[in-house]
Amino acid sequence: MSKQSENNTIQRENNEPNFVGIDVAKDELVVHILPTNQKLVEPNSKEGIKKLVAHFKEIEPQQVVLEATGGLERELLTNLIANGIPAVAVNPRQARDLAKGLGELAKTDAVDARILAQFAQLQCFPTRPIPSCETQEMNDLVTRKEQLIQMRTMETNRQHRAKQKTIQKSIERVIKMYAKEIATIDVRITELIADNPDWSEKDKILKSVPGVGAKTSQVLISALPELGTLNRQEIAALVGVAPFCDDSGKRSGARHIKGGRANVRSALYMAALSAIRWNKTIKTFFDRLIAEGKKFKVALVAAMRKLISILNVMVRTKTCWKANETLGEEGGNRAKN
Repeated sequence: MSKQSENNTIQRENNEPNFVGIDVAKDELVVHILPTNQKLVEPNSKEGIKKLVAHFKEIEPQQVVLEATGGLERELLTNLIANGIPAVAVNPRQARDLAKGLGELAKTDAVDARILAQFAQLQCFPTRPIPSCETQEMNDLVTRKEQLIQMRTMETNRQHRAKQKTIQKSIERVIKMYAKEIATIDVRITELIADNPDWSEKDKILKSVPGVGAKTSQVLISALPELGTLNRQEIAALVGVAPFCDDSGKRSGARHIKGGRANVRSALYMAALSAIRWNKTIKTFFDRLIAEGKKFKVALVAAMRKLISILNVMVRTKTCWKANETLGEEGGNRAKN
């Protein structure tokens, strides 16, 4: 019997659960398994992933944790979950914060893998369902559209400063190219939503709210599939608009928002700016906070929180917006300084 097989047999006899951390890079997958401290390195390829899946089926880990690395982890995560292996991708910042808390200042792929394995030991994350190919395409398209919009904005800003006609014409051509690409992606996004009954219904509900346009709806559909399935505290925390306490002893510190999904929060920010002008419910709520002496930013974040709470209830109840809407009372907590 090989040493590896012997270790696996001992683990099964002792009934010790295995926890796995995987540092994902472009070319390789660095693996650390606890409590045996077994280390593996496989190529980040179909063959390498196949070997890891086979090994994990043998050792039956209780949890596999890997970092979200801009999509490099997608194929591995999909294969693990598809094969019944409990796996989840976490924010790299969370893993790094744990490493610092443990006094681990060095940062290498092997260290990161070990920290991720310890992360798995400390807290078992719920395994999320595998996104469908359609959902992944939607996510990629919405992300790409936002990238193109940002680049077009940069070129537009340069155009205002350009003095030479040659430069101005060059910028004009680039702006037209970006506009064409954005329009092409928009067509595909519209097709995906129209072909999916659930998305189509959700899109109709979201866009019925004054202040919520097509762009915000697309981001919420693609990047916040949990909308309508959580309570108001959970959805606010997931987006990153929930205020967290900063108290110590007799000191009561200012509340701050932390974490969340930046792309969703950014889209919600723009929607809230529009809503405080054109949405009577949100405008009344915002104006009241300002009249109470709240700072603009505090009141705006509170408006974002109320707006996402309203949208959450509407999607859950499959209800479109109505005049003098009251569904948002669930999200009507007052803002704090």
